[in-house]
Amino acid sequence: MLEFHLSTILFTIINLLVLFFLLKKFLFGRVNAVLEQRAALVKSEIASAEDNNRQAEALKAQYEGKLTDARHEAAKIVADAQNRAQRVYEGKMAEAEADAKRLRGEAEAQIAEQRDAMLRGARNEVASLALLAAAKVAQRSMDDADDRAFVDTFLSEVGEQV
Repeated sequence: MLEFHLSTILFTIINLLVLFFLLKKFLFGRVNAVLEQRAALVKSEIASAEDNNRQAEALKAQYEGKLTDARHEAAKIVADAQNRAQRVYEGKMAEAEADAKRLRGEAEAQIAEQRDAMLRGARNEVASLALLAAAKVAQRSMDDADDRAFVDTFLSEVGEQV
């Protein structure tokens, strides 16, 4: 059976109290100090992580702002390039139209000149044929300068009437 002695109980209580004070003085103080250091370290790590997170958010916002500005700048550059290309195109078209008008004018002048030359040639041929025909009819040779002047006057009159 179990026997309870007062002296054993008293020694057990004293042993427990001595053990508690010794543990409190040597072990709990150090353990609490280590736990407080760890808590402080965790708090500082959390604060550092939050600070890094805020900095990352600020950098992200700054990057997005720069990216938006870059997109606007790129759109502006593209619009300017399109405007310049349109002006160059319009300039080239105006230049081509001016060249076409100039070439058309030159061609019309050349055609008129060739037509006049052909008409003069045809008049000369007709005059020569008329002189030959008149010489055959008159059975004589005509004076070249007087007869040509007469034929030219005659052809001018006929040409005006036609």
